[in-house]
Amino acid sequence: MAADRQAPSILGFPHCPEWGPAAHRKALAGHLRRCRENAGLAPRQVARCIHTSEATISRMETGRTSFKSAEVERLLDVYQVRDPLERARIADLVREAAQPEVWQPYANAAPPDLRPLLAMEPAARRIISYEPQLVPGWLQTEEYAETVIRAVHPTRPAREIAERVALRMQRIQMLRRAESPPVLLAVMDSEVFRRPVGTPGVMYRQIKHLLALLEELPYQLHLRIAPLTVGAAGAIGHPIVHLRFFTPEYLPDMVYLEQYEGALYREKPSQSERYLAILNNLCGVANPAEQTRALLEQALAAW
Repeated sequence: MAADRQAPSILGFPHCPEWGPAAHRKALAGHLRRCRENAGLAPRQVARCIHTSEATISRMETGRTSFKSAEVERLLDVYQVRDPLERARIADLVREAAQPEVWQPYANAAPPDLRPLLAMEPAARRIISYEPQLVPGWLQTEEYAETVIRAVHPTRPAREIAERVALRMQRIQMLRRAESPPVLLAVMDSEVFRRPVGTPGVMYRQIKHLLALLEELPYQLHLRIAPLTVGAAGAIGHPIVHLRFFTPEYLPDMVYLEQYEGALYREKPSQSERYLAILNNLCGVANPAEQTRALLEQALAAW
């Protein structure tokens, strides 16, 4: 054990309850891994020291399990983390990570594959989204969302549909919060506004809603519309969401790839950078943001 090394510090991770417990859990998980590596210990050695399994250490270091204060205290002893401020901050993170997730009030309606995105998006500094077929979920009206959800889940009971709609409606509140709201850059295919979702009235009110959001959230919301002329750049058959966080040294970028039967997540830097390049390319060929309002008004007139 490298007892003379100074353990990495997590004092730079701020106290921001509005970011949600998942962000705190992931930051703590990565910090514990770095502390172990700094101490020159393998997961198997640590597991023996605190009388647990190697699998438990792996789950703790990837944030896939809840943290027990006593276990974390024993880990800090093994890693020789002695700074009282550091240990106090880690104890705070353990408590913050144990708070209810943002989706838990809608647990019956939150699809398991979507939960990691729902849990982490409140901690984002910037969200870039590409949607080839529909208005992104954050920006949907209640009736538009209900139509979409019913189309995807035609056999679900009305109560579950209503819960899914309520969950979708609350997601935009993070853009309205007073403390460190994220910026959402949403790129939509132009066909989104020609594809009828529900009645013409539903489409009309949805486009009006987008115009109202642009007025309400001029700094937090940026919309870009990709015309058919973007060609191959827009030939992506599924939505992509890229999250960049306020503290990249603790929370690496995350990519969400929506599939019809679930979702995929990518967090390795090489993977997230590749998808970011795809999104940046789309932004580059889409219509400029200053044209969005006029394009939405044109789409509105068509309904």
